[in-house]
Amino acid sequence: MGGSRNLVEDEPTSMIYKGQFFPTKKDLKRLVDHFTMWQNFEWKVKRSNKTTLHLICLMENCMWKLRAVRRDEGTYFQVRSFINEHTCPLEEIHCRHRQASAIIIREVIAPRLQQQDG
Repeated sequence: MGGSRNLVEDEPTSMIYKGQFFPTKKDLKRLVDHFTMWQNFEWKVKRSNKTTLHLICLMENCMWKLRAVRRDEGTYFQVRSFINEHTCPLEEIHCRHRQASAIIIREVIAPRLQQQDG
C-alpha cells in the first residue's frame, strides 16, 4: 500500500506507479504532494469526485498526468494511468510548491535535519 512507504528515502521516480493502491484518496494526494516536491513541479486538478482523481501538470500542454479511481465501492483508490513525463520546459516548471502544506514540508525536511544532527 502507498501508506507504508518511507516518503523521504524512496527514489522520487519510484514513488508512484500504475496499478498502485492507496487506502484513501487523501493518502494518494499526500504521496503526490511529496512526489511533486521532489520533482519541483506543480499539479492541478482536472477532475475530482468521490470515485475519480485526475491530476495534470500546471503547465498547459504538458503530458504529465495521473488518473486514479476508487475500487469496489470502498475507500481504496488505484492508480489507473500515470504518465511521468514532462513535455513543458524545465525553466517554466513552477517551483512554488503550492500543494506543500506545513505537514508535507515537515515530513520532507524534518528527517533530513535529524540525519544531519546524528
